[in-house]
Amino acid sequence: MRGDLQQNKQGRNVYDVIVVGGGIVGSMIARELSKYKGRFALVEKEPSTGFGVSKANPSMLHSAFMFPSGPLRHRLVYDAASRYRKLAGELDVVFNEVDEIFVALNTTQLEKLEKAQKWAEENNLPGGHRMIGAGELLELEPHVTPKALGALHGKGVGGIYAPEWTFALVENAVQNGLELYLSTEVKDIGREKDFQYDVVTSKGILGTRYLVNAAGLFVDEIARMVGDNDIKLILTKGVMAILDKSVSHLVRNMVYGSYGKDHSQLVTPTAHGNILIGMGYFTCPEHKADTGVSGEKLSEVVEMAKELIPAVSEKDVITSFAGIRSENTKAQVMGDFYIGESEHAPGVIHAAIGSPGLTAAPAIAEYVIELLSRAGMAMEEKKDFKKHRTGWRRFEEASFSEKEKMLASDPRYGHVVCRCEQVTEAEILEAIRRGADTTDAVKHLTRAGMGRCQGGFCGTGVLNYLARYMGISPTDVTKKGVGSYQVCGFTKEKRSQHG
Repeated sequence: MRGDLQQNKQGRNVYDVIVVGGGIVGSMIARELSKYKGRFALVEKEPSTGFGVSKANPSMLHSAFMFPSGPLRHRLVYDAASRYRKLAGELDVVFNEVDEIFVALNTTQLEKLEKAQKWAEENNLPGGHRMIGAGELLELEPHVTPKALGALHGKGVGGIYAPEWTFALVENAVQNGLELYLSTEVKDIGREKDFQYDVVTSKGILGTRYLVNAAGLFVDEIARMVGDNDIKLILTKGVMAILDKSVSHLVRNMVYGSYGKDHSQLVTPTAHGNILIGMGYFTCPEHKADTGVSGEKLSEVVEMAKELIPAVSEKDVITSFAGIRSENTKAQVMGDFYIGESEHAPGVIHAAIGSPGLTAAPAIAEYVIELLSRAGMAMEEKKDFKKHRTGWRRFEEASFSEKEKMLASDPRYGHVVCRCEQVTEAEILEAIRRGADTTDAVKHLTRAGMGRCQGGFCGTGVLNYLARYMGISPTDVTKKGVGSYQVCGFTKEKRSQHG
């Protein structure tokens, strides 16, 4: 079939499956697909994977009892930590294993947590959730508020950094034959007949037999292109802030206060050592790109964090951001995931995912493969699948002897470009060589620009490395794609070398 399609569409790339969306879910699906024989592609409208919803969330795994309603998401988040732990070893990326602690500040919260613990036991949740008293809580978290009455303690969760993971997942998938289209927006989807679709993109038309719609906040728009008008999204926005690494000692685990459909109170270590606080009371965004943060909302999340960890200070906030969450109206139970084959376009799988999509992503990928098989796709595993991907050494994390070896192998490890995060020239150039072509992409992969000064010191250096390596003018380097140029001109007419 694949050969026939290619013969009938001269000059057009034709695939067995196209995945639309390069967030954590789409990237997991792409990597899972690459285990099988066939021709597969991932189409992402941003210049890098993980640039959408995936980068604007806490990137922490959640327990199933935080989302007891919704049978599909409850099933898919089960024992997520073990899946991530295994993948971290295969992909050479960071998985920060921590516990989760739900703090009770009053008797009502204490009763709620006791019920949650009973529910966890009845449903055999991994982690051995148990109630602990104020004394044991202080041993686990010395900086927690003395007003705490007790807590629910669960083991075996953790955190990742989603853009780093999406890059690794897709890079490994490309090693196994996936074709990647970045900065490629899907404009329309034409249907010649069942299992024969034309995906009209900003860079041309791609043909496919099957299509997986993992477009995140735009899953409803992709669905409408194939005639499914009943997938609608309800959006809410939460605010988060990152604290300087000088206060990373304030928490060791994910510390929750109260939480619900309308708010979340969280203080947690990130995968790379900062502390993240958020998400406050959710608001309704004006549109899908409404990620602005007001001073009022930032103050709100800081005050809520202080209720849990009094030593948290607004002076330690180095950056803030907003993330947009979604629920779909298609699932039988409100709040649940909707993952299923199109009712109007056979071979098209829609994945309308809300919270906790990141937690469930590995299991979602396996489920999508199952649905493709049910839809008629032959799933034959590759005997030569390359499951291991090698990252690159982090100078900051290396021991003294390891640093000596790194310097001996490449003297550019001796040039620290980002002082805050101790990122070297060698790491930046390796990220660019492997596909990072914007300053944000370099930041997400190396952490250059994620420290206290937020790129104030290293930003110009990173921009110049990008210009030199790609052979373009600094005026053509962008922060995160078309329209985000950082240099608009030169103060001197004559210029030889930049930087």
